[in-house]
Order: sequence, then C-alpha cells, then structure tokens
Amino acid sequence: MAEYNVTISSKGQFILPKEIRDQFKLATGSKVKIVVEGENIILKPRTVADELCDLIRDDIEKDGKTVTEETIRMYQIKLNQAFDAMVAEAEGEYNRQEYVSLAELKQENENV
Repeated sequence: MAEYNVTISSKGQFILPKEIRDQFKLATGSKVKIVVEGENIILKPRTVADELCDLIRDDIEKDGKTVTEETIRMYQIKLNQAFDAMVAEAEGEYNRQEYVSLAELKQENENV
C-alpha cells in the first residue's frame, strides 16, 4: 500500500500526487467522491453509475418527491426499462436493416 503526505492549503485544497492521478486516469476536471468510513477519508473516482444516480436524485426532487432508497429504486427500475426499450428498438432496426452508418448519422446531425 502506497502512502503519501500532502499539505492542505488555506482554501482546503491539496495536490493529488501525479502517480495517483496517472494510475486512476484523473485529469483536470475529473470528479472524485469522498467517502468517510470511521476515521478514514477515502477518495474514489466518480463513475458513470455515480453520475446516473445524481440524475435520478435530481429527477426525484424535480418531481417534488422525497429522495429515499425506495424512490431511487423505483426511478432506477423506470430508467432500466427505458434502456431496455431503446436496446430492443435498436436491435429491431438492426434486424430489419433500418439502421444508418455512423458516417450517415454524423452527417445527419451536422445538417440539423
């Protein structure tokens, strides 16, 4: 286990050593989450799942509902169902050969 000593600035900032940034592919603008477990402070790179969870929480709040484990689970189920429907639609288009190439899609988006 590697150990590093860093100094916290007057603004509460510190420099994450380059070796760690490289190992976890962290660059300017990368987001990390801080987890407190007892007396330990753990930094973890944020994942796509973390970002989706934030979006779900935002949707729950916009809908005027209380953010609870139950409402999060309900919204996750709805999101998974929407993803499943999108995948099924894409598979159907592929099977019917109703798809366009990536180049055609890019060209279509440029003309919008």
